[in-house]
Amino acid sequence: MEREESIRRLRAALTDAVGRGRRARTDAHRHAEEFRQRTGELAREAPGGGGDHAAAAADYRRRAGLPVEEFPEKAAETSDATPESPEHTSSDGSDLDFSQARIMR
Repeated sequence: MEREESIRRLRAALTDAVGRGRRARTDAHRHAEEFRQRTGELAREAPGGGGDHAAAAADYRRRAGLPVEEFPEKAAETSDATPESPEHTSSDGSDLDFSQARIMR
């Protein structure tokens, strides 16, 4: 008798878990579809040449309840700077990767 009761409880728990999984999958698919639709709307609303895309992205993230990082205005200026190439950087001799810059010297 105890064995049958254990099997019944296990099957009930399994049925509940499967139901929760299906609901979660359905919710995830619905959320993904809403995201795709909203992204398509934003793409259609975006101006063809420029505009303030960062503000639109920040607004979308706020509406979605996602964190929005605030970047200073200088971030755009520093992103244009080209990093130094490996052959122009100084080496303290501790790198053992035998980089091409070291070989070509």
